[in-house]
Amino acid sequence: MVLTISAVAENKGIALTQIVVDVEPHIMEARDGMHTTFTTRINLGDGLTNRERTILFNSAARCEVHKLLSGTITFDHRWAGEG
Repeated sequence: MVLTISAVAENKGIALTQIVVDVEPHIMEARDGMHTTFTTRINLGDGLTNRERTILFNSAARCEVHKLLSGTITFDHRWAGEG
């Protein structure tokens, strides 16, 4: 997320004074398995317009890692050497 915000800011010519991202996982057990929710707090410092903040916030929400973690994740465990 930080890399995405940095890249978009550079590409759009948005000057950042800081990027701090805190991610807090919340794990809950439900009937159909475990569910994890991530609460993300983004601090981009001072001096940005609402438009600039929106652009950077939206880029963070649409980054590739975010997309990966938003979908269903399954694990296929195998011993080394198995097909």
